[in-house]
Amino acid sequence: MDRLGYVLRVTMRSFSAGCVALLLTACSMVESWRTAPGLAAEATTRVTGDPAALSRGQVLAAWNSLRGDAYALDGVQRWLDPGQRVTCDQKSMVQYKGTTLRYAGALLIDPAFEERLKRFELVAAEAAREVYGREPKLIRHYGSFSCRSTRNRKHRVSEHALGNALDLVGFDFGPVAKAQPLADGMPKQLRWAFQVRVARHWRPTPASGAAGALHARFLAKLTDRLRERDDIFRSMFGPGHGGHDDHLHLDAAPWRYVDL
Repeated sequence: MDRLGYVLRVTMRSFSAGCVALLLTACSMVESWRTAPGLAAEATTRVTGDPAALSRGQVLAAWNSLRGDAYALDGVQRWLDPGQRVTCDQKSMVQYKGTTLRYAGALLIDPAFEERLKRFELVAAEAAREVYGREPKLIRHYGSFSCRSTRNRKHRVSEHALGNALDLVGFDFGPVAKAQPLADGMPKQLRWAFQVRVARHWRPTPASGAAGALHARFLAKLTDRLRERDDIFRSMFGPGHGGHDDHLHLDAAPWRYVDL
């Protein structure tokens, strides 16, 4: 029994030491990553607050780094003290108009968010080709940057304040080229230009007809593809989530939250 107790104690000490070593390694990785050139080394100054009070952000950053999804904005302080107001620094943000697809008006974003948007555009273009036989001409949106706290949690900085979110309204499609046949089973009116909107097509009604049902199918396919990916958006919510009945909120917050 004494021998067994000794083995158990040694095992527990080794396990604890391993956990500590893992945590220290993660913190070291995060610290070196946070100060690496091109990875928003100055991100912690985006929102005012005590730089020493970043432990929660560091833990989230370490977790994402360990699971292979390190992201430059994960370590930014997002929690406000009572009475503290959000203040934002836009100097390092960039105007982004789109790569595979274009946005109807440039987005003001953090440079780190650009790669996520490029991946999103590829997914949206692929889903559109599968459903409609062509890609959308424009992505309609309510913007990216907005210096504020979250709608329902005034103690937390919105991802919009970091240029780390997209409010997606829908898509505009152009007409089919004259020489291109319309896909089998597609309503004839979709040969011409049309719009897909979250507000009208997220939940189609019988009055929406065949075209409305197809638009709902496209939105469902798109969000299913995004849900399957952990390297694009981490938080996604829309109709049914307070204040989001006419758009989808898509961001790269340090945590995973999907309500679609």
